[in-house]
Amino acid sequence: MITNCILRYEAQAWQQAQVSTLITAPVDMIKTRLMLQRESKRVGSYKNGFHCAYQVLLTEGPTGLYKGGLAIFARLGPQTIITFILCEKLRELAGLNAI
Repeated sequence: MITNCILRYEAQAWQQAQVSTLITAPVDMIKTRLMLQRESKRVGSYKNGFHCAYQVLLTEGPTGLYKGGLAIFARLGPQTIITFILCEKLRELAGLNAI
């Protein structure tokens, strides 16, 4: 029963990591490009985040917004699994019902 419960938490954590990556990868890529444009003329000249996203969509397509997404997922996946399992075990030790 414990193994089944842990596997369920693990599956939920992987799904949460995927959703988090889908949401945060474009924002992280835009933030990185805006930060790099100050130091390098090669990156491009963007007025703001929306202009950066628009230019990336025009030049690289929708997949351009997800550059670095695999690295984000590789970090969020294990982190989320550990967090989910740890929180549930702490709730169990405190005598609270599982979520």
